[in-house]
Amino acid sequence: MSDLMTQNDYDLDLLTVPEAAKLLRISRNLAYELVARQQLPAVRFGRVIRIPRYSLDEWIASQAAQRVRPRTLSSPHG
Repeated sequence: MSDLMTQNDYDLDLLTVPEAAKLLRISRNLAYELVARQQLPAVRFGRVIRIPRYSLDEWIASQAAQRVRPRTLSSPHG
């Protein structure tokens, strides 16, 4: 059983920071740093930090879009 799945094989709605780091293929420390800088969407329950899966997916899409836009604008064909 994957550590990102429940016993019923449903994706978890809330990820821990290490789980999010694993999905992003970044270090756990960098993930915590991004959360501290409020660059990675997260919610806090006291001292517990969780990253909503849908927010992480949206964040990844927005990061990808920011990277694509400058290349599109600088295209010689545009």
